[in-house]
Order: sequence, then structure tokens, then C-alpha cells
Amino acid sequence: MRRPPAPQSLDIARVLDTRRARGLVAVFDVDGTLAPIAPTPADARVPRGTRQALQRLARRRDTLVGIVSGRPLAEVEGLVGSGFWLAGLHGAMRRPPGGRVTRLWTTEVARTGALLARMLATSLRDVPGVMVEPKGPVVAVHVRAASPAGRARVRNLVSRVRPDRWSLLEGRRVFELRPEGLPSKGDAVQWIAAKRPGAAILYVGDDATDEDAFHALRRDDFAVRVGGAAANRERGRGRTRTTTGALFTLPDTTTVGELVAALARP
Repeated sequence: MRRPPAPQSLDIARVLDTRRARGLVAVFDVDGTLAPIAPTPADARVPRGTRQALQRLARRRDTLVGIVSGRPLAEVEGLVGSGFWLAGLHGAMRRPPGGRVTRLWTTEVARTGALLARMLATSLRDVPGVMVEPKGPVVAVHVRAASPAGRARVRNLVSRVRPDRWSLLEGRRVFELRPEGLPSKGDAVQWIAAKRPGAAILYVGDDATDEDAFHALRRDDFAVRVGGAAANRERGRGRTRTTTGALFTLPDTTTVGELVAALARP
């Protein structure tokens, strides 16, 4: 099987030209994309300049701005501010600007998630640097501060306890359990893009869950993966560590901020 071509560096001028011709739906992941990866999720911050540029960008008539994250919506809004099309929990929570929150999971799924989170927290309480985060239908086990041995222990445990019809995804310093059929970031991008038919789509993300969004885009859209060799090492096992559906790349969150600023200029 032929290896897919490596992403090329994003040409911002090309994005601007496309926006002039068709309009743009610009959608961004948060952690590792707008915000640098922090020691804990609570420590993450979107730089002030990037936040301000996002607000300016959202006021443009030719651009619709969306934020898609694995975090709950309240945390997403706390990091980026209001006025955007928001999707949390990878697309399972959604809210249009000024609208109501929609939750796309069942009570049974939430109950299973809560039980899994409690069990994992008990089993991993003696592993330094590990934090279990219950997120309704998603259970995240963060290993940002864990040793390689601690990360291996987490991987083995979550693999063993994964329920039937639940999937396990290993991302950058995190393991996530979620029910099969839960909306993905690809679904969230399509929900946002449907508000601006015919516009080009720019999606910028850095992790394994962003691959769903990359694959939801067309060949003439802009699927952008953030990060270089260091980010690849943090993505864990599997194909998405070294291969991607993204056609373009940016090296780090600083250049993502520069992209947002360029898009927001008059």
C-alpha cells in the first residue's frame, strides 16, 4: 500500500485568495492548536492575542468561525470566549452563537461513563501524574505528567476495561474511552459548515481525534495538522502517529495564532 503524501506547509495567501472567491468556514481545535499543551488541562490558556484575533475574525462577514474540542462546552468558552459556533466532547455537545446547548448522548451512556471514571480513578490512584476526567459520555485519562511506565500501565488498564461498543483512542498524553456512534469532530465540522454552503473549510487540529475532521473535508478545503516531530511522539500508537488525512501543516501554536491574526486583518 502506498504511503500517503506528507502534508505541505500551509500557504496562508492561498487561504485568503480562496476566501475572497468563496467565503470561509474556519474551525479550530483548542488544546495543542490554539492553546499550547499544558501540564494539566486546567493550566491550558489560549494566548491573549489569539483570543482577540478570534473575536475580530468572527466579526468578518466573509468568515464563519467554529471551535471544536474534546472539552465540555463551558471549558471551551472559558478558553476562547463567546460568539463562536461551539462543539464540545468532540461534537457531542453543540451550541450556535447565542443559542442553546444540545447534548447528543443517552442517560445510559452517561451512567456507563460515570462508572468507568470511578473505577479507573480508584485503580490508578497510586500512579503519579495520572488524572481521570469524567466528561459525561467520554472518559479521559490524562497522562501529561506520567512516566513512560505509568503511561504503559494506563494503556493496559483502559484496554482491559473498555466496554463492548466503546472505543479507545490514544492521543497526545491522553487516553479516551467513548461509546461507538457518538458524534465526532468530523460531524461537528459538517454541522458548522452547513451554515455557510459553498464556502471553503479550514480545519486546524493537532491530535488523533482531529483526523475525523480532516477526513470530512473535501480535497479543495484546508485540513491542517499542527506540530512536528515532538508532537508525533506524543500521539501514541497507531497510524495517526505518523500518517494523517491532513494535506497541510503548521509547526506549532504560535504559527496558528499568526494564521488567526492574518485571517482577522481588514
